[in-house]
Amino acid sequence: MRKGSILLTVMVILLVVSAIGTGVFVAFQGYRNRAEYNWQLLEASYRASNGLNLGVAFLKKYFSGLVGIRIPSWASGSVNWFSDFEKRVFAQADGTAWKNTFELVDKTRYYDLVFERGFSEELKRNGLDGVKVVAFPFQSAHYLLLVSRAQVGRAVVYKYAVLSTNFLNKYAYFTEKETQTDGRIIYFITQDTIDGPFRSNDVIRVRGSPNFKGVVEFAGIRVEMGAGPIYGNPPPRYLTAKDIEEYNITRIKESYFSQLERVVMKVSDAVKSSVPTGLRLPRTFQEERKEGGKTVLYRKMLDYIVSLKEPLGSNSEEAEMVRVEYTVKGVYKSEDGVRWEDVTGSVKPGEKKGGELFTLKFNRKKNSYHLVVRGNEAREILGLDRNEYELNFNGVIFAEGDVYLKSMGGAGKPALVDGRMTIVAGYKTLYDSKDKTFKENIAHLGSVFIEDPIVYADYVEVLEKIAAEQGKKGSFEKIVSVTTIGEEYAELLKKHESDDFLNIVAAQNVVVNQKRENMKIFASLYAFDGSFYVKDYNLGSPVGELLIFGSLMQYRRGAVGTFYWDPRSGKTVVRTGYYKNYIYDWRILKGLAAPGTPAIGDDVLVLSVREVY
Repeated sequence: MRKGSILLTVMVILLVVSAIGTGVFVAFQGYRNRAEYNWQLLEASYRASNGLNLGVAFLKKYFSGLVGIRIPSWASGSVNWFSDFEKRVFAQADGTAWKNTFELVDKTRYYDLVFERGFSEELKRNGLDGVKVVAFPFQSAHYLLLVSRAQVGRAVVYKYAVLSTNFLNKYAYFTEKETQTDGRIIYFITQDTIDGPFRSNDVIRVRGSPNFKGVVEFAGIRVEMGAGPIYGNPPPRYLTAKDIEEYNITRIKESYFSQLERVVMKVSDAVKSSVPTGLRLPRTFQEERKEGGKTVLYRKMLDYIVSLKEPLGSNSEEAEMVRVEYTVKGVYKSEDGVRWEDVTGSVKPGEKKGGELFTLKFNRKKNSYHLVVRGNEAREILGLDRNEYELNFNGVIFAEGDVYLKSMGGAGKPALVDGRMTIVAGYKTLYDSKDKTFKENIAHLGSVFIEDPIVYADYVEVLEKIAAEQGKKGSFEKIVSVTTIGEEYAELLKKHESDDFLNIVAAQNVVVNQKRENMKIFASLYAFDGSFYVKDYNLGSPVGELLIFGSLMQYRRGAVGTFYWDPRSGKTVVRTGYYKNYIYDWRILKGLAAPGTPAIGDDVLVLSVREVY
């Protein structure tokens, strides 16, 4: 061996070992950095989650059913990390959907919970120093975005949730009792589609294969004929007794009508209000008359006709949005103000039995409402001294009698909802025929009677598109009656963007009073002490599809049609009335609501929780 060869070999070996050592060190360092980052990420995720939970707990007190979220003081301006948060959210697989949701967020205001009394102390007590928890309001007063930000080392984690008042219309369908008062059973059948969250606090009955496309919750199910329901999600959840009690519709009703007083006023007070308010229409109107030298009291019981705008609307600066009329349901007479005699049947032929009450016009330029009162008796009923007022209107009309909901365009024509409204038929005194007195503790349970199709104004183009694809032409009135939506076109409704919204709320029943072909109702419907049903559902021939685009809540399930079982085809066939197509308005879960929307008490609903880093 030559001199120096050993030295050379040793040097080569040392170089190789050094290179391997460096590689191992670099690899180990990278592993350590990744492990350290992963630990930081887990710790930041844990801290952000706990911060979010604490934020929900502290904010819960500000959630109030009908009034909305009442945080005491929003700060103006922006949060410095919000753009980074948005960028990370939008980079996710469902980023486009969240982008649409964030467009409903008012990013010019925020509420940093560091200013919430006791919040910072609670963070420290739980070892969450440095976690930022900030709320951002939606354009709707009933929703907010809550974001928790935690940073540990290099790891930054955002945990966020959409919070809302716990609205009852988070369900597409919600029923307390599935049988009618006489014990008759109403079935879900093959043609029925419930496209949205479904809940029944009772046992549902099935014949055939109805299609439940959303989350399903019920007390139980009995499949009497056919293969049973088609479920679009994991198997249904069976409700416990505790679940059912938490969502007891009678308790929700009492809470709702108690809270409703906070968002409506008598018209005579509403015209003076500096804050947005709804209109309360009286059940009774009392007047004095001179008869035989005596002063005699007459009390009239009133119901109301509410007409919504015509399909094509108006291009003028000020458009008529709502027209309200009254009808005299009963007349009672008293000479002493204590004993009352029912004289409805003996009212003179020439006596006025109703008339126009007022119209509400919307001024597009001023973004304000203009109240126009119609006549002397209308002013007396409403307690007003002139014919015109500027009104700070929040969209709620609460009638203490029954309400007949119509189109301004005439019988059978679609009524268009342009904006956000709530129509309520509720409680008031009822004449007691036993002792001929008015008992304040006897409640009249008002009902809403739907006379014409109801469509959101912004959806006219969608229905026209569906009609064109089905090869159907004609006026919009005809298009509404001849088109069917089915499963094929449901997505067009669900994906369309609009701010039109309607609640139809009845203390008793919501009734389709006139059977129109392929009836369409765009609204959230509530029948608190009764049912949603179709008048004369068991008479005549089938009239097609009953579409509800929105949601349906009722105490006791009502009938919309009859059917028979065809043993040859193994299917159900509609005999009279309608088959059902109930499509949930998913805009509800994206933050859309109207003042007067029924809710589950003063509670907070966590609609969705996500994490990004």
